[in-house]
Amino acid sequence: MSVDYSVTKRQIELDRLNTVARIYRRGRNAYVNLITGREPHPTGKIVCIKAGMRALAWESIKAEKPMIELCEVATPVHRVQAQPHNLVMKVVAERYPWRYRPDLQLEVDRQFADLIGAGTPFAQAVADWRPTGKKADTVTMIVAVKDDDDPRIDDDRYNHKLRLAEEVYNSINWRFAIVVRSRDLDVGGIAKSVRSYMMDHDTSFVPADISLATQLISDCGGTARLRDIANVLGGGHIGKAKAAALHVRRIISVDLT
Repeated sequence: MSVDYSVTKRQIELDRLNTVARIYRRGRNAYVNLITGREPHPTGKIVCIKAGMRALAWESIKAEKPMIELCEVATPVHRVQAQPHNLVMKVVAERYPWRYRPDLQLEVDRQFADLIGAGTPFAQAVADWRPTGKKADTVTMIVAVKDDDDPRIDDDRYNHKLRLAEEVYNSINWRFAIVVRSRDLDVGGIAKSVRSYMMDHDTSFVPADISLATQLISDCGGTARLRDIANVLGGGHIGKAKAAALHVRRIISVDLT
C-alpha cells in the first residue's frame, strides 16, 4: 500500500543511540487503512466515539479488537487512533532504515499512564483508575498490541526495534507500552462490562439527559448508583444505553467492576 506521509515530519536526534528518527503522519486525526482481503485471518473495523466517529481497523480478533473496545470504554482514555503513523529510524551499521507502525496512539490521563508504566496490566489499570475531579492532565501513549501466539514476541531483532522505538517516543515525552492479551486484557474482571457498554456506546442523547445525570450525581455527593442514573434517563434498556453513552463520552464515569 502506498501512502503519502508528506504533511507532517518530525525529526528527532538521539545522540546516545546515534540514531535519527522521523515520524510520518497525514494529519492530526489520521489513520492508515489495513490491506484487507489478503490476510489469512479475520480483520475488521470498529467505529469509535473516541476516534471522532472514525472506523478503526484491527487485524487480530483476539488482541487488537478487544483492545480497541477497551480503550473506547475506558474513562482514562480520551482519544484513540489506530495505525497512526510510520516511525522511520536510521540506525548506524544498518543498511536500511528500520520502520515501525504502532497499533494504537492514545491520549490518556497521566495518572493512568503512570500505572501502566509501573507495570500494572492495562485492563487492571482501567479497573483501578478513579476520576480525581481535577482538570485532565493527559499524555500521548503509543501501544503495541500482541497476541500470545505472535511469533515476533520472541524475535530478538523485533524486540530491539521496539526498544529503540520506545527511546524515540520517550525523547518527545510520549509513553510507550506493549500490551499482551493474556497479561493485559484477560484481567481486571471488566470484560463483560466492556462488551455490554460497546453495544450501546453510540446511543444518542440530548442535553437534558446530561443535566439529569450530572444533577443526580451532584445531589448524591459525587457518587450515584447506576440503577438510579438509568432511571432518571428513562429507565429500562433506554436508560442503561444512555448511561453507557454518557460514560463512553466521559461525561460520567461508571465503575466497570
